[in-house]
Amino acid sequence: AKTTSTAKTSSTKPASKTTTTASTKTETLAPKYWIQAGSYSSKKNAEEARSALTAEKIASEIFTYTDANGTLFYRVRIGPYTTKSEAEYWQSKIAKIDTFASSSSYITSTTLD
Repeated sequence: AKTTSTAKTSSTKPASKTTTTASTKTETLAPKYWIQAGSYSSKKNAEEARSALTAEKIASEIFTYTDANGTLFYRVRIGPYTTKSEAEYWQSKIAKIDTFASSSSYITSTTLD
């Protein structure tokens, strides 16, 4: 049996106006730097880590992340900072806190607004 496709390919083309708007917006966004102080499989451990930062007057947030295997992680992050050097300064402060002394915190950059 012969099958014929009746799908129209012309309807899948994006409007050029949308593409222009997207590329213009991307150019104006500045990167933001976050410090990931730790990543935990337990929400309770992430909340304890955030409490340790709060005790040192460092504001932080908990973000969730699911990896390719479906495992849920709770990431404790500080920021955002506008410059990498500012993030590095705070990363060195976090490394001096007992809770994070043995963890390997790192700086990540995003361009999300």
